[in-house]
Amino acid sequence: MATLSLALFASPALAAPTPSPSETTSPSPVASPSATSSATPTPTVTPRVPPTGPFPACSAAKALASKSLGKLYAYVINADTGKVLVNLRGSETTPSASVLKVLTASAAIITLPPTYKAVTKVLTVPGQPGTIVLQGGGDHTLSRMTGDSYTTYYKPARLESLAAQVFAKWNSPTPITKIILDASFFSGPTYNPAWKASDRTNGYISNITGLQVDSDRANPDLTSTSYSGYRSTAPVLATGKYFRAALDGLADGATLIEAKTPANAVELTKVYSQPIATWLAHAIAVSDNTETEYIGRHAAKAAGLPASFDSIQKLVKATLEPVGIDTTGLVMKDGSGLAQTDRVTAKMIAELMNKVANNQSGLGSLEGYLPVAGQTGTLAGRFNGPNAMAKRFVKGKSGYIPGLYSLAGIIDAKDGSRLAYALFARSADGNRVGYAARPALDTVATRFYQCGGGLTR
Repeated sequence: MATLSLALFASPALAAPTPSPSETTSPSPVASPSATSSATPTPTVTPRVPPTGPFPACSAAKALASKSLGKLYAYVINADTGKVLVNLRGSETTPSASVLKVLTASAAIITLPPTYKAVTKVLTVPGQPGTIVLQGGGDHTLSRMTGDSYTTYYKPARLESLAAQVFAKWNSPTPITKIILDASFFSGPTYNPAWKASDRTNGYISNITGLQVDSDRANPDLTSTSYSGYRSTAPVLATGKYFRAALDGLADGATLIEAKTPANAVELTKVYSQPIATWLAHAIAVSDNTETEYIGRHAAKAAGLPASFDSIQKLVKATLEPVGIDTTGLVMKDGSGLAQTDRVTAKMIAELMNKVANNQSGLGSLEGYLPVAGQTGTLAGRFNGPNAMAKRFVKGKSGYIPGLYSLAGIIDAKDGSRLAYALFARSADGNRVGYAARPALDTVATRFYQCGGGLTR
């Protein structure tokens, strides 16, 4: 499976934001190929011939025993043969951090077509000539940016475009006096009780609402030195204010009301988000918590479930168990891995990565979204020093919450083997992990790269 090229753009003037506790790094936008592009000819792919061995025994015991890894959970599968090479507490449950995102993403890949888009609509209400409805369709990337300003999200729909369309189609002599803000596309609580309040104010996550702009960042403009990832408690109302301003005189003084769309409302215009494949590429590359929650809700809704926190685990189990993933022990309080009470097993994640490595059940696209050691996403600055030999060859979703560091993905090993792996370094049973766990995980993955098919504990 070829790796999707992810180009990172950042404003030179932008101060580096504080990393998220679940591994969100720079808010720079990730460009992914258009799902509708067909101008580039399909390259000829030479079929890969997996190595057959015999493989000389190669121990990873020293790397796995590092004290920096605390209580370690590890599981490695030879993706060519299906042979389990490492099983260290593989069936015991552990917190996940952002590695949980691969489960949410996989469920979405199975459930939604890659061209699926969110739709934001403006409607009029017959009999109420001064009333319009701004109806959210669950597009967190909808942007209030204008001109050359841009956000972390790649070519999002913009409020200014939506407002321009309203102007072009507004035939009434009556100005807009009321704007109904409909955020009912999602249901249930908008903020997870398993999250800390500081996760919002620190910019790690927003309220998950059916209508908001720029994931509710206080200043999402990456061309501004005053960029701020702070999230509010009222993203729907904030969106209404920005939209009213974008209408530039047509709705001055209009009342903003949060309510559902009247049954007799008539669509006036709409804008579309980028395809879900673009969301997935960005969410996995930079570990965007809000984006992952939105992806999970769209997939849940498409599967006939309520678009709420309670549906994420049900969705994942319903989509992954039929394709052969054992979800025993799975606990998903959210879709992003920010909740401390989320639980997975290393075996579960490695088995999923084995499916991805072999492009089974259509999951191969996830490999292209994974950060690449030393090159892209959350792994761009990792695998240094002696571990630099594994740059380009280790792909993985990283994660961090207090007391846990994680890494899981696929390795193109030195001997030509393909390995599916999952690693969780945890503070537990008298063991403690700190920042040193991160390079220690890199060292383990590098040793897996060196050993390939001959890997042993």
